[in-house]
Amino acid sequence: MVLIIGGMCQGKHDFCKSEFPDAEVIEHYEERIREELGKGKDPVSEAEKWLDDISATMEIDGTDSAIHLSMDSANRFKEQLPRELVIIMNEVGSGVVPMDKDEREWREAVGRVSCSFAKRADRVYRLLAGIPQRLK
Repeated sequence: MVLIIGGMCQGKHDFCKSEFPDAEVIEHYEERIREELGKGKDPVSEAEKWLDDISATMEIDGTDSAIHLSMDSANRFKEQLPRELVIIMNEVGSGVVPMDKDEREWREAVGRVSCSFAKRADRVYRLLAGIPQRLK
């Protein structure tokens, strides 16, 4: 798994397309976090369950490091067998702290989920002004 983070319009998607053209890309996960908070769910545990579900359906072939999916998962992933799973998230924790309590809680949850994803990721990139920096 690869995690790509950075502020709005910093080149995350262009970097992903050029570096991981065959990847299964999950974009704007931070918006899923907003939805989960609205439903009273814990976004960190939801994200970990989601990754566990995906990991359970993927099997790494030691000979060529290709990711193979079960038939159900292949259908979920548009019947393509991605070589990488890439999650792209906007960083939302920089800047002025919002006065709205819900917005503060959302930003906190996005940061915690990003940390969880970063721990489990094989590689983590942060983009600023279109320049990728590999963090892990």
